[in-house]
Amino acid sequence: MSGHRAYHEQMSDPRVQRTRLHVLNTARQMLGERSGEPLTLTSLATRAQVSRRTLYTHWGTIERVISDAVTLHENSDGLSPEGLSPRERLEIYLATIRERLHDPVTNVALATLIHQAAQDGAASEPLAALGAWPLDAFTDTVGPVTLDQYLQIVGPLFLSEFVMREPASDALLAQLVQTGLDILALDEFAPVAGAPQPV
Repeated sequence: MSGHRAYHEQMSDPRVQRTRLHVLNTARQMLGERSGEPLTLTSLATRAQVSRRTLYTHWGTIERVISDAVTLHENSDGLSPEGLSPRERLEIYLATIRERLHDPVTNVALATLIHQAAQDGAASEPLAALGAWPLDAFTDTVGPVTLDQYLQIVGPLFLSEFVMREPASDALLAQLVQTGLDILALDEFAPVAGAPQPV
């Protein structure tokens, strides 16, 4: 049996799924604590009462654990663009990203991964994987976007949170909404999907 197939069969085991969920929820709890101590595989194994071998088998590195812990609940609250104008879609998306960046768990997790990636090239992969979610969500919620366009529209939210150490203001959010409409050439008065059209 190939390692790839064996891994997926193992992950379908309810006991493995319960352990994974327990470990990730424990990691989220530890990330939200301001203890001053970095989250490590050893400290996580101790708190979650699992072996380091279990963590190595499923994740390999603490960076992958952190990435999975942050995205644990992302699929359960996806944004639906149905019935919204382009402006409303941008407003909701940017407000949601601002809120998530300021969430204590997400904030510490991203700061940790950025720090690790600056010192260890191997840590860049989990950070990139974590960054893929908001980009995909933008495409699903607002529309197609290039990486450069995304950085112009959403990048200031990260700068405000991680450099200025405060969430972006409502004024900046409104400015970024207009920037997004202009960059993506979106018609803010486009007919709302599902709305009755004049005959």
